[in-house]
Amino acid sequence: MSPYVAGATWAVAQLIPSPLLVTGQHHVGGGLRWQLTPLLYSFGIAERPLRTFFVSPIARHSGSLELHVSPEWACCAQGETSSWLLRAGLRLYLPLVEHGERLSWSLGATYYRAAGENGASADLGLWTFNGVLGLDVTVSPWLTRREVITALTLRYF
Repeated sequence: MSPYVAGATWAVAQLIPSPLLVTGQHHVGGGLRWQLTPLLYSFGIAERPLRTFFVSPIARHSGSLELHVSPEWACCAQGETSSWLLRAGLRLYLPLVEHGERLSWSLGATYYRAAGENGASADLGLWTFNGVLGLDVTVSPWLTRREVITALTLRYF
């Protein structure tokens, strides 16, 4: 595959959001999340351990630390404020079965900005099918009506 085709495929894949289940005190809703990885250091591979944006699943799930940015729309913000959030954080991936190709897990911390408010979140994820499919739970205790967000994450690169 040529670098141009690979880049175009990656760009289109990044536009596909992951669905969210948003739960809060007396509230359940939905949402969408995207993710970009501007920087990843993989300690599970020897060749090119430092990656930017385009990250192969084996580099991520064999053991890595990533800096990520995640815009998301998580229904339903309190009052008349916007339901859009922007998260930035660090996430650690560790393999569980077959160098992470069959099963890996992640642990992360993020800073979020939502409708003029700032806060911190923690997340825990479980990944399978070479890291393409994941279940990621994000807990944001101070994000009113959106304290727990569960994402069925689809990540192609």
